[in-house]
Amino acid sequence: MKITAIIILYNENIKNSKTFESLLNSDRSDITLNVIIWNNGPKALNLQECRQYKSICDSKNINLSIYENLYNIALSKIYNFFINQESFDFFTILDQDSILNNDFFQNIKINNNFDVIVPQVYSVGWVSKENSLCFPIYHENRKLFDKKFFAMGEIESISSGLTLSYQLIKYISKSKQEFFNERYALYAIDTSFFLDLIELKQTEFKGICVGKINHSLDFNLQDRKKISPTRRLEMEYSKVLNKIFYDEKSRLNVFLYLLRKFTRREYSSSEFLKLVKCLFRKKHPRSCIPLTINQLL
Repeated sequence: MKITAIIILYNENIKNSKTFESLLNSDRSDITLNVIIWNNGPKALNLQECRQYKSICDSKNINLSIYENLYNIALSKIYNFFINQESFDFFTILDQDSILNNDFFQNIKINNNFDVIVPQVYSVGWVSKENSLCFPIYHENRKLFDKKFFAMGEIESISSGLTLSYQLIKYISKSKQEFFNERYALYAIDTSFFLDLIELKQTEFKGICVGKINHSLDFNLQDRKKISPTRRLEMEYSKVLNKIFYDEKSRLNVFLYLLRKFTRREYSSSEFLKLVKCLFRKKHPRSCIPLTINQLL
């Protein structure tokens, strides 16, 4: 079985990526693993360090390639590029700070008759201060998913740990230009993907929740005041886009929503203008940046 896994780095080096470290220690028996590391900025990777990790991967029969773009490109564009370029049976998306269980790739191999494979995602500080189960959740009621198998569109989860079959990718790519919605850059790429799966509800494609990962979900939902202004703005971008594409709100309706929040001083003038631009372009500002490829190794 051939699996391609992509790890996105941002403001981090390879050495400190929990994901890469746990991947090296995972059970990869009878699996041809191709790992892509994409550094999304803002600092360049050390080429000597890259070569060291390339050597480590070679010794473990892992094919490693490393790419870099320092402009914080929309993640949806990066995913789509490699989905279209690589050869694989399954494609796995990983963030830089996920700790994979040893059996992560074996779970994909064992369940190769499924098309969407997601792990249980545990995190500290998302729902409670303790390490607790956070995803996947049911789409309809937002409660934690409590089964093993799911229909297309039944659940939502995060992108890290999401694994897709070549058959599903090929099927979806025939019907639309972009596999992941490139109008999204960071937040809600995963949400929009799972919502789009609702269209496949009556098909033979199947999903399974198996295995576990520990992942940093960045902030505590119970204390929104601790969210940084940058992260809060990113969340608002995703809300604007979701209202347009999934709630089917008009631009006027969304503009009035933004205006109400601005008059209540929930946004600064700068934030309000950025969100209005997002609304009228119908895309995240980073989605306007073209994807350029710089392969280091």
